[in-house]
Amino acid sequence: MSNSSRHQSVGSLTQTARPGTQQRNGYLAAAPETSIGDREFDEHGAREAQHLELIEATFERAEAHARLGDFEHAVEWLDRAAMLSGDLPPTYQVKRARWDRSSLRPGLAAGR
Repeated sequence: MSNSSRHQSVGSLTQTARPGTQQRNGYLAAAPETSIGDREFDEHGAREAQHLELIEATFERAEAHARLGDFEHAVEWLDRAAMLSGDLPPTYQVKRARWDRSSLRPGLAAGR
């Protein structure tokens, strides 16, 4: 097929195309298909987003307990975050060490 006849056939396809169809590179674009793989990918993405939100919520709870001076519970929440994420980011590792020391001070003072 020559270039001129190919352009003519493309032109006739685009002229008879239904409204709302899209063209890509001069040809009609196929409608996107949703495969099982796409749905699984979307579900995986949603689970990952929920997991990250849960980790973030544990950090927020730890921070809230620390602001209230409840360092024992703050450390517990950081431990939960570490279990969920595999480890703590360096910033929270430092906070955990500081809060852990702070949670021991009242108990030591009461024991005197």
